[in-house]
Amino acid sequence: METIGRRLNMGKSSAAMNMAIDEAILVAQQEQPNPTLRFYGWNKPAFSFGYFQDIASEVDVKACRADGIELVKRMTGGGTVVHGWELTYTLILPRSAGELSVSDAYQRIGQSLVMAFQQLGIPAHCYDACTDASQTAQNICLTNPAEHDVMSDNKKLAGVSVRRSRNGIMFQGYLSLDMPPAAILVRVSKDPEVQEILREKSTAINTDGRSIARNTLIQAISETFNLGIAFHSGTLSSAERAQAETLVETKYATASWNFG
Repeated sequence: METIGRRLNMGKSSAAMNMAIDEAILVAQQEQPNPTLRFYGWNKPAFSFGYFQDIASEVDVKACRADGIELVKRMTGGGTVVHGWELTYTLILPRSAGELSVSDAYQRIGQSLVMAFQQLGIPAHCYDACTDASQTAQNICLTNPAEHDVMSDNKKLAGVSVRRSRNGIMFQGYLSLDMPPAAILVRVSKDPEVQEILREKSTAINTDGRSIARNTLIQAISETFNLGIAFHSGTLSSAERAQAETLVETKYATASWNFG
């Protein structure tokens, strides 16, 4: 029997609030299991970075702040993601005896996204680390594909990272919709060579004359997402919202979390 879940099509928030909402939903899974697929945006340009990254060693923090770029650490791993020009989503699943392995979930997510892209006329395939020799060593998600990430013309189009806890499993992902401007991309790394790689290796859906709207992409993904869960339109609970507001103040907006 198909599991019932919740789809949240949310608006734009600050970097800190976006990460806080994700954690609040994850924490809520222990008491009230509710598989959730959330789509959301960013009200300012932002870089999110992986849990194990030392972002201050990779980007010019003062320059980012001067340019209005928010910096926030994720609970999940992976490298730097540029926000403001992509479609961002988070999938949060409760823990269960018959849960999918992380590897199986990655594969299903990648295959589902490829189907959505192909329905929209976007050439795409899942990255295979065993056969694809184009992987770079830079800690930037836009150029560094992992197994089952989505590729187009040998360039990364979509990526996802994961965090598993006793409360649930959280996948945070992005789909490159439009290319960020050069003034933003140059801030992703202090290293000019990395900046050049980023310009050469990056791609987005809306290139080659395509113009896909955010809601069109969400609809296609909602129709192809294959995890054995029927996601119905829902809302964030008042308890989740309150928890998120607390997490902004105590965690995601603090220097100790982001740079400690």
